[in-house]
Amino acid sequence: MRDDPIKIADAAGGSPAAAVHTTDGAQAAPSIALHHRDFLTDVVNLPDQSIDLILADPPYGLGKDYGNDSDMRSGEDFLAWTRHWLELALPKLKPRGSLYIFCTWQYAPEIFSFLKTKLTMINEIVWDRRVPSMGGTTRRFTSVHDNIGLFAVSKDYYFDLDPVRIPYDAATKKARSRRIFEGSKWLEMGYNPKDVWSVSRLHRQHAERVDHPTQKPLEIISRMVLASCPPGGTVLDPFMGSGTTAVACAMHGRHFVGYEINADYHAVARQRIADIPHHVPN
Repeated sequence: MRDDPIKIADAAGGSPAAAVHTTDGAQAAPSIALHHRDFLTDVVNLPDQSIDLILADPPYGLGKDYGNDSDMRSGEDFLAWTRHWLELALPKLKPRGSLYIFCTWQYAPEIFSFLKTKLTMINEIVWDRRVPSMGGTTRRFTSVHDNIGLFAVSKDYYFDLDPVRIPYDAATKKARSRRIFEGSKWLEMGYNPKDVWSVSRLHRQHAERVDHPTQKPLEIISRMVLASCPPGGTVLDPFMGSGTTAVACAMHGRHFVGYEINADYHAVARQRIADIPHHVPN
């Protein structure tokens, strides 16, 4: 399996979506580095303060089958492992960098409490997966959401709301139009997505779906990348899976460094990048 050296680009300058400015002013596709390696053992090769955004969708500690034993930890063993990889990852963030971490309600309190000793907590986002009502447990309320924590290195963290604003439909915009609101950005460009994201999980029949049991929708990942990584910046995904974050970065002009230990998922990620025009995975 091809596995090239890590490439970290200088992200000081801006660039338009889906392209990165080179030194001569030309536009080039962002660097997309897909590594078939274990992040925990290879992280030493990543320079400190080189990453604008960490977007992490690690094993949840629920016993999912990822073709290995990566999700077989539970309880304190799982939490200790989580603290360990976070301790390795956080020094890689730039001073204005931030972290999104997906997790489940069973472990979110402990994970968020730990991260609050290291970073500034900005949001807890609830991803409503739009799971249909089809029976389920009778001993508690059915869980239909994932928890997402947004944390930042400092209060001066990078965040750009404009690319992820949600436009009003014509009828709503007309109903909310008042003379005192004329020209308001929130009315003209759209509203803040807020902290409850109702986006359907990817069903087996979904056109975006690939062979991965917990693939995240591109809509959610793109929102994170656009809001929290500057154009031309670098995103790190320690648990790359099927490469959705890599796809979002390739589409929106951000450099990407990702790690995946499952050879099949790594191959899927490479193919997804290869299918994007003008992109060749590193």
